[in-house]
Amino acid sequence: MNLKPLLSKKTTFQVAFLAIVAVLFIIKCAMPSNQSKADDMPDAADSVDTYLSHAISKPIDCISPELLARPHRILGVSNYETVFPDGNDEQLVSAQRHGITPQQSRKHLDKLTGTKLVRVNNSPYYAIDKLKSSIPYLVPRARKLLAAIGRNFADSLQMKLLPQARLTITSVLRSIDDVTQLQDNNINSTPNSCHYYGTTFDISYTRYQPSPAFNGGSKRVVRDDTLKWVLSEVLRDLRQAGVCHVKHERKQGCFHITVK
Repeated sequence: MNLKPLLSKKTTFQVAFLAIVAVLFIIKCAMPSNQSKADDMPDAADSVDTYLSHAISKPIDCISPELLARPHRILGVSNYETVFPDGNDEQLVSAQRHGITPQQSRKHLDKLTGTKLVRVNNSPYYAIDKLKSSIPYLVPRARKLLAAIGRNFADSLQMKLLPQARLTITSVLRSIDDVTQLQDNNINSTPNSCHYYGTTFDISYTRYQPSPAFNGGSKRVVRDDTLKWVLSEVLRDLRQAGVCHVKHERKQGCFHITVK
């Protein structure tokens, strides 16, 4: 029996197999590994920060002729208490996760400014009220949330052909001393305040400030109630997106907001 043809085929198969393995090895070495790709992808836990960064980078929409003919309707929300139910205990979990360690005094807070805390200044979208029991500082994550709310509010007013108005920020970061003093005058003040952590701020829904209209928007007078409806839509959408907690405070006339 002649075995040479059989051996020849077997040898050819082995050579071909080894050649394929070698080519695949070269391709594997040349391409980035799956781990490298995973390292380049944003962390799922940082999705809130990514969402907020995108929100504050997008431009305010220009008014199109189609919008002028049929602007977006003002709907508001069905019920403020049910749509914004996030109480202090729930907000406190996120505040402690993302915020600073509570500080006894403002002098202690000063040491964290520029590192863990960033200053919140007036902007075209919101104005800082005359603060008595707090100072205008937040952790960077919370300042991004505030900027996103302000921009989305301006954008929503634009889309509804309403005059631009700036939001009023009535409370920001507090020291333990601030809260202690506040409790002497306000029985509704909680000792374990989310405002300790730099993650939380209050936006008034009864006071707004005039602002130059963007892109030729309407100059007509609009009631504060109407602006509250628009603001409630903005906050509802952000809350549903999972980036913040919101509580409708009736006695204080504000939305109490903590970043997630």
